[in-house]
Amino acid sequence: MASGYTFLKNGYWILRHGKSIPNEKGLIVSSMENGTLKQYELASEGVHQARLAGELFLKELSEKNIGLENVRICYSPFSRTSHTAKVVASVLNISLEGPQCKAMADLRERYFGPSYELTSHDKYPDIWTLDEKDPFMQPEGGESVADVVSRLTRALTVIESEFERYV
Repeated sequence: MASGYTFLKNGYWILRHGKSIPNEKGLIVSSMENGTLKQYELASEGVHQARLAGELFLKELSEKNIGLENVRICYSPFSRTSHTAKVVASVLNISLEGPQCKAMADLRERYFGPSYELTSHDKYPDIWTLDEKDPFMQPEGGESVADVVSRLTRALTVIESEFERYV
């Protein structure tokens, strides 16, 4: 934001997914096909992290006097993020299948391409090196940093058009 202008009408609380099974296994899981598989949801530690995050969010809402009816949960369809959203929603006593929650494909993980998919996390430095050289360069068959920015901008535009803050 520049010069005190507000461009967004909603307030946001952004949460990364908890520790996932791919995190434990040291795997890159970035394709929609693999990312939505149940076998790649949260590890038990990640469930605990999501529960704690939900409790922290609930406390913050209470401190700011924001009613739960004003909360919207938008999340990626990847199993690790939908699992995180489900745990947080349960702490807030909100149904993940209800009107306050929405899975959005544009919020998904960056796709690193087939040469990285289901390989070791040790390959991430290769991607970061490519990103440093040119944020518009895509790993073979994957998304560039610029692609992800465009996708997330699209998601934010949809969220801003569909939800309005009431506080």
